[in-house]
Amino acid sequence: MYKAPGWRLLEILYALQLMFECVCTLERTCNSRIGIHKQKEFEYFSCAWCYDFLFQTTHKTLIASDVVHFLYHTIEDRIILPDINNQTDVNDICSTLDKDECHRWQTCCSAASACCQKQLSVPLGDLNNTCDRTWDGWICWDDTHPGQHVYQSCPLYLTFSVPSRQAVKTCLSNATWERREGFEWTDYQTCLYVDDLKTSIYIGFACSLVSIAALFPAVVIFIRYQALRKQHRIRLHINFFMSLLLKESAVALWDMLVTFERITNSDSSSTVLAQNGAGCKTLSFLKIYAKAASFTWMFCEGYYLHRLMSDAFSPPRSLIPIFVAGWAIPFVSTLIYAILRIVYANESCWSTSYGHFEWIFDAPNLACLLVNLIFLCNILRILLTQIQSHPNEPSHFRRAVKATFVLIPLFGVQLFVTIYRIPTSSPGGLEYERFSIVTNNLQGFFVALIFCFLNNEVSSHIQLQRCFNKLVISNIRRSWRRRVRDRGASHSRRTNMTSINMSLTSRTDADFHHVNKHLCDIKNENGGCSPDKGDNMFCPYDENSVKSVPKTDFSNL
Repeated sequence: MYKAPGWRLLEILYALQLMFECVCTLERTCNSRIGIHKQKEFEYFSCAWCYDFLFQTTHKTLIASDVVHFLYHTIEDRIILPDINNQTDVNDICSTLDKDECHRWQTCCSAASACCQKQLSVPLGDLNNTCDRTWDGWICWDDTHPGQHVYQSCPLYLTFSVPSRQAVKTCLSNATWERREGFEWTDYQTCLYVDDLKTSIYIGFACSLVSIAALFPAVVIFIRYQALRKQHRIRLHINFFMSLLLKESAVALWDMLVTFERITNSDSSSTVLAQNGAGCKTLSFLKIYAKAASFTWMFCEGYYLHRLMSDAFSPPRSLIPIFVAGWAIPFVSTLIYAILRIVYANESCWSTSYGHFEWIFDAPNLACLLVNLIFLCNILRILLTQIQSHPNEPSHFRRAVKATFVLIPLFGVQLFVTIYRIPTSSPGGLEYERFSIVTNNLQGFFVALIFCFLNNEVSSHIQLQRCFNKLVISNIRRSWRRRVRDRGASHSRRTNMTSINMSLTSRTDADFHHVNKHLCDIKNENGGCSPDKGDNMFCPYDENSVKSVPKTDFSNL
């Protein structure tokens, strides 16, 4: 255990030791923002400064020094060696942190150690004409030519940072890194400020929902009407719309389930990106594949239309090769990329850039756009050639211009303005980022609007179907009314027959009573009815007869 004066003395002795070692040894060293050190000492220094840089609080339990590779415990007045390979030291340091902070600190130390190994493995460049490779405390930077800005994805051990944002470091014209307050300086503003990123996520998510809301009914309409579904052009539209629908769905899920969760969860070690699970990688694979498929189907649309325009009398007889190419080619390129990521860089759900390997799917995407641009220019040439044969009809020229603009979102030509990504830390970078988000995510909305909802052929089929539906509904109503009318007439006839029966029954009853009364009057004149004589006659008006004989209801006859 050392006292504070001993801590200062240790710094002085260690500085003298470093000066002696630099004179007496030619061993290669690793470079950082605080100096040049041998590999083991570099790892200790970088770990100490990872703690200091990550947890910049007012009252620190441990503090780092730019002279000695130890952490000084301000409460217990002792020093700790920041060795991540020694579990005792790790536990000692992590006792001052929570679980998430301890994980972030160890991740930073591991990144620093990997940076030193990378510096030692790469041959030395021209030290006089480049800014030296270095570790700035959070990120490893390679040799850089003077007058350049270099960018690196924000590390995940920074609170709320996402790999889609980048830090920037400037190599000055004199082949030295930009310095502030006596130290090499790196701009991490885009990594640490999350409000702008939240706004960009909201914009992208809203645009994706708009495209999904337009693409889904468009696909349903194309499939619903058989007359449309049989056309080759509409079949290509269906597949292209489905690829855009898949892309927008994957992007929306990624933005909300991965990116937004990363910048809103204070426990960075429990985020989806940090856990690097199979579900997150599957979603990343789906996002990359859907994007590549959308570019491939743009090419398929351009190829088919160019084929019709250049040789209208020999259109493709079968679309099966186009279907296979549209879905299989992007799957192969994405699968190759996924295998390489699993083997060499299986981290952060593949959200960080993998350098030149990104060209595995970026090169085919860019090739599709370039070929489509050639197709569009040739289609415009064909239209202008046809217009020259009718120079006195300006309406043809307007139609040609209109057709060209209509084909822009279908061929994806507007995506050329979003190929080069201006870093958000550059002037205008944030505005360009949001413009790119709107341009990419609203493509599905515009193609659905132009080629489905505003298409005259589709509208005519819908109107025809509405007329047919109205005719069917009218026939159903007419038939229903006829049935109701027939039922009413039948009920009226049954009611009339019942009334007639009731009338006849009442008349019969009256006649019977009249005859019976007449007979009873005759009997009474002759001395009354005599049951003993075998006479079955009875008089309903006779009190005794009424009590002894039951009444008969003729209404049931």
